[in-house]
Amino acid sequence: MSALTVAGVLLLSGLVSSPGASAATGDGSASDANILYVGRWDRTNASVARSYWSGAYFRVHFTGTSVQLRLAGAANLYVSIDGGGEAYYPGATGTVNLTPTPLAAGVHTLRVASRSETDVIQFQGLVLSSGATTLVPAARSKRIEFVGDSITAGCCALTRGALNDYAWLVGEALNADHTQIAYSGICLQDGVACFSPNNIGMSQQYFKLQTVQYPSSPAWDFSRYAADAVVINLGTNDNNWGVSDAAFQSTYITFLQNIRARYPNALLFVLRTFGGFKVAPTLAAVNARIAAGDTKLSYVDTTGWVTPGTADFSDDLHPSDSGHAKIARLLAPFLAKTARWEVPFSDDFNDGNANGWAVYGGSWAVSGNQLAVAAHPGAKALASGVLFSNGTLDADITLGAAGNAGLMFRASRLDTGVDAYQGYFAGFDQGQVFLGRADHNWVTVASVPTLLAPQVAHHVRVVAVGSNLKVYVDDMATPKLNVTDTTYTSGGVGVRTYQADARFDNVAARAFSRFESSLRGYFVRHQGGRGRIDTWLLPAEDAEWRVVPGLANASALSLESVAFPGHFLRHANGELWLHPNDGSALFKADATWWRRPGQANASLTSFESFNFPGNYLRHRNGLLYSEPLATDLDRSDATFRE
Repeated sequence: MSALTVAGVLLLSGLVSSPGASAATGDGSASDANILYVGRWDRTNASVARSYWSGAYFRVHFTGTSVQLRLAGAANLYVSIDGGGEAYYPGATGTVNLTPTPLAAGVHTLRVASRSETDVIQFQGLVLSSGATTLVPAARSKRIEFVGDSITAGCCALTRGALNDYAWLVGEALNADHTQIAYSGICLQDGVACFSPNNIGMSQQYFKLQTVQYPSSPAWDFSRYAADAVVINLGTNDNNWGVSDAAFQSTYITFLQNIRARYPNALLFVLRTFGGFKVAPTLAAVNARIAAGDTKLSYVDTTGWVTPGTADFSDDLHPSDSGHAKIARLLAPFLAKTARWEVPFSDDFNDGNANGWAVYGGSWAVSGNQLAVAAHPGAKALASGVLFSNGTLDADITLGAAGNAGLMFRASRLDTGVDAYQGYFAGFDQGQVFLGRADHNWVTVASVPTLLAPQVAHHVRVVAVGSNLKVYVDDMATPKLNVTDTTYTSGGVGVRTYQADARFDNVAARAFSRFESSLRGYFVRHQGGRGRIDTWLLPAEDAEWRVVPGLANASALSLESVAFPGHFLRHANGELWLHPNDGSALFKADATWWRRPGQANASLTSFESFNFPGNYLRHRNGLLYSEPLATDLDRSDATFRE
């Protein structure tokens, strides 16, 4: 069981740009098949790999104690070794020594990324220490492409350029490989110069290998990889350069149609521009494509995510470092939930193996139907491909005589090392329960003294709802810790130890439920107490529900608000409201529903009122009602996708 398996990388084989000659596997050359190139790289020359667009990067593992880069031309780069902080190399060229202080012997990770859309990495290979070799990097199961202008490219006062941009932050938070097909000043509309070097619009250049700096760029070969999701943020420059709404809408419709032709199975997300520009024609274009039959397209209403004129922006148009971080904290869980990447996960290890787990340090094995690890300074195991933002995470954990053990959640950027990850860790030793966060260092968020016996299985539960994080141990009614922290909103789940031998069993993660209406991208939510459907999900928890046994009949169900525990969606005079449970028989009946096959699609779900048989939860003019169904439209409006 290892994070460094060839089988794992095969999941992403389509993302690796094909070299022009047979790869010299393991030698660190530009054509080494162990190097994973992410983004639009020109691989036609086997001796030099050239990157284009912002935030292009490559990942590789290597052995030995040193590594150097060979570059054919100057570029501004960020380099991370063993998951550590990004080291900046401005104008790097020639042979660049990345390890002036030798590393410890062993396996190391390397990522090299471009800072901006004008930086072209001309990579000629790695120089490794004597006898060293490269190894394939751990696989990532998702691929996200971000399309836009300077805001998506990472321009303008961002501390680390593309690496501080919302697109990069979202990709990392979701443990996905990611590309930023974006250029400062570009319009969507073709034939308008805007602020970019020429009048080529993104409606044309998106389909090219290179940026608009290269008017004669060859077409990009989309068969090299298939994106799982494409996120588009365009319209700010079109607005500022006077492109008419009619022209913009028409171009956007065609643009979405052309992207769909390249990516038949990808989920497409169109963002409302953060400054509120071209909102009406953008939404109209999305609705036109949905009406034409595109069922994998969503509009993301970003109203209120960031506010111009505040610290969210560095100028009139561009979000600041903190603004991009706020956007990422909202967008990452939205993408994961809408794409249904947050699927329930559980592993009781009764099959005798740990297939689907990637390990980062430590000696792990399944023994006695439990996942066991020997004492190690920072052993980690991640459930591969499992995403978690809001939800519950459980495990039974048996700790040895020393050290601590617990659960990682909202975790990303894992590597071998004590605190080599970003995310939260809820753990315990024999004297305390604690919650902390890591960013390749450690910060304790909260702790409480608690006596916990060694060699006894303790049930640990994490409940994460936005910034509210609760940790339970053994007692599932009263949390040991109940804290607020806004640092991380989405990522993976796993288990971790520090200087402890430990055993893990019955690991389970479950996201809260979200119900999408017959209108694509519109979800059941509450706002001001009223039940409604909406694309505007701020906070996200207002559109998330705990599906619990029915208050009036345990064979049915009730929908409890995640944001307001103890409040349930109930009908009153035919309208749907979120009210606190007053314990009355009437309330319990009004808040209880039978789950039925979808009235318009039997593979989906409808909700029939418990105490008014024949009445169904449905939407009408954006609001929720409990009513009888008479027409096809009624039945469609009463059908939801969980």
